[in-house]
Amino acid sequence: MTMNIISAADNLDRRTLEVASPRSLTDSGEVEIGGRHYITPHRLANLLGVTVRTVSRWSAARIGPPKIKIGKLILFDLAKLPEWLAARESELIRNRRH
Repeated sequence: MTMNIISAADNLDRRTLEVASPRSLTDSGEVEIGGRHYITPHRLANLLGVTVRTVSRWSAARIGPPKIKIGKLILFDLAKLPEWLAARESELIRNRRH
């Protein structure tokens, strides 16, 4: 019985690793881990219409969206993007003359 539980856990870990493999990330720029959707800097840049270098600059200046860094792998939580974008929203400024 113990052997079956360990085997099932090993299989689950292998499936999780396959989903999060670098190859699947480079193909789509998106990955789902634990029910959450993450995207790469390339995918984020495409979504926002900016360059990957701009996303990198935002990260360096700490003004970009929250990121997760695992070694050299950088991921952005897709669910946190709307909040980050809303915080960047600016109001229309009218030109006032006195």
